[in-house]
Amino acid sequence: MILTTSAKSLTALIMLSLLLLPTRVLPQAPGPILYEVEVLKNPNAGGKDTREVNAVLIFENDRIKVQSRRSKEIFKELMVSDIRAVEHSYSKKPIFSPLMAAAIAFSVVTLLPVFLFAIKKDKHWLTIVAGDNFAVLKIENDNYKLIRTEFIARNIPIVDIDERKR
Repeated sequence: MILTTSAKSLTALIMLSLLLLPTRVLPQAPGPILYEVEVLKNPNAGGKDTREVNAVLIFENDRIKVQSRRSKEIFKELMVSDIRAVEHSYSKKPIFSPLMAAAIAFSVVTLLPVFLFAIKKDKHWLTIVAGDNFAVLKIENDNYKLIRTEFIARNIPIVDIDERKR
């Protein structure tokens, strides 16, 4: 009887450990790839007021979506097969801020050219044209290379436009 009880316990322990430990990892289908961007959007239909709206750029297998960060609203949905052109533009523009105003005031008072150490901000823009639809996105400095690579991985060429030369 003692032998039977310990054999049952050992069998139960082995079965439990086999259930809890996976024998191999099953491959999983990749999900959509997300990047934070800002989309140019006109909140008033027919109006002249265009704004940069926080959005998420979603790369799926056969389509690219631009969705609101705050809600589930889809601003744009573009089929990868319909994309005719993708343009990436880059510019450096000076930042005028209260800090810069203080530096200019300090320069006037002390006659030291502190304002010459102006900070410039990089701006990356991406324009996607697909069929009769398009999206203009401002992409962040920390993810523009990843977004470019997503298009290249899907065999979509990107045209670079350097706005500093304009």
